[in-house]
Amino acid sequence: MSGPIDTTRILTYPTVGPVPDVDSVATWLGEQGEPFEVDDSGVLVLRALPVRVVVDDGVRVHVEITPTVPLTRLVLLLAELGAHLRAEIRLAGVGVVERADLWLRFADLQDRLRIVLALARTEGAHVDREDVLRGLWSLLVAVGGKRDLRWDPHRAAIVEVRGVGTPGGLTPSEAAWHDASVGVGDSVAVAIETDMHIVAWRWLHEAWPNLAGD
Repeated sequence: MSGPIDTTRILTYPTVGPVPDVDSVATWLGEQGEPFEVDDSGVLVLRALPVRVVVDDGVRVHVEITPTVPLTRLVLLLAELGAHLRAEIRLAGVGVVERADLWLRFADLQDRLRIVLALARTEGAHVDREDVLRGLWSLLVAVGGKRDLRWDPHRAAIVEVRGVGTPGGLTPSEAAWHDASVGVGDSVAVAIETDMHIVAWRWLHEAWPNLAGD
């Protein structure tokens, strides 16, 4: 999917002791019944899942999250690989993750992608995009409580809008990390790390089933 969303996630498996070679990892994949091929650079490329396994001085897995990838199967494979390697799973930018947390993070990204696709379908489905966005905003108001949650079309994500230099908001130095041009009295859209896209997609899927693409 093109656009501002980074759909790639990188996992590392820091092992205790010698790092397995690519042949041993390939043998393990074969034992799992997971079809794969080896590209010119020696990377194991799975055929049924958007996964690339790199084995050099360690084991790294590149995962491409798509709107349709079966997450339960994907996460199960990643967890079983960790068990096989006797290694914890580290998600780049996050740290050590357990299986349930990994699924939740992947699901939130997947549903974010699904929301983007649904909004893109509004024209072909003869649906007023603004009606959908108003409904989404109402949902975010209901679940956000005191937080100002909104759909940001530029980031293609749900964000929290926070004031700069206001009670409960961001300090000017904190705001500068997000936007160097803002000052006291301005507002900044801050990315949120929650399962909010999962909630929003469930609402959108039920409220506008013709946009879901099922």
